[in-house]
Amino acid sequence: MEPMARAARNPRCLLTKPSRPTAAGTVLAALLLMAGCGPDIPPTTGTVERIPFRSDIVGQDYVLHVRVPPDYDDDTAIYPLVVQLDPTFAGLREFDVTAGLISQHAAAGDWAEAVVAGIDYAGANRRDRDYLPPDPPDPDFAGGQADDFYRALRDEILPFLEDRYRIDPARRTLVGHSNGARFVWYAAFRHRAPDAPLFAALIASDTAVTEDIFNYETWYAAGSRELPLLLYSARATDNGALEKLTHDWMAARLAERDYAGLIAIFDVFRTDHGGIVEPSFERGLGLALGVDR
Repeated sequence: MEPMARAARNPRCLLTKPSRPTAAGTVLAALLLMAGCGPDIPPTTGTVERIPFRSDIVGQDYVLHVRVPPDYDDDTAIYPLVVQLDPTFAGLREFDVTAGLISQHAAAGDWAEAVVAGIDYAGANRRDRDYLPPDPPDPDFAGGQADDFYRALRDEILPFLEDRYRIDPARRTLVGHSNGARFVWYAAFRHRAPDAPLFAALIASDTAVTEDIFNYETWYAAGSRELPLLLYSARATDNGALEKLTHDWMAARLAERDYAGLIAIFDVFRTDHGGIVEPSFERGLGLALGVDR
């Protein structure tokens, strides 16, 4: 498939490199720039509630940010679920972006309405523990870190949400950016046939497809020739050659595998790591929730 390029809507979202920075100064400057160049986020409609949630599997107190559509209490419809990783991290407001985009496009009739759930932390952020695979990766998924977080999603968080809200378990979408996107890639190959994928659609925004992800794909391919899901992966041009190479390699790998049921789309945006959030989420969510899907 030919990659598509599009500029970020906000031209201010371009990180600059300070001259001779310290390591700590580089990280701080990047986070400040990312927080300050956010998109003009559409307003969220419906109702948003924040629910404390304890995972016994991970041993972590989370906060679930849940948005339900405007007419939720007035109908009996069953809705798709969109799970947002990193809902409030680094000032990027990813939950607000996703909930706002769905509010806007659903009102226009372009997308299906959806329940949106952001998985946040009650205390210190532990995304590096939850989103990153163990080192080395474990083919039996017993290595901790992402292995545990996936089980918490599958066995605790999703059952809780689907018991509390009218959600169609066959129409789940997982959205992640940066380390969150690395977990999205992990989730693509985490289930084992004949079980269905945990999510019907996966949106991975701007992460390198690391060696451990290639390992998980190899292990998955050894047991199945089917991968029935939509996989949308986007990268920013400003992140350099390594990310481009790994995306190209994975695109070629998946084309060679030719998994039955897989729709894989690789996208490119002329922007940076912060600027890609809104346009890539919009593109991916449009594919997952579009009325023609």
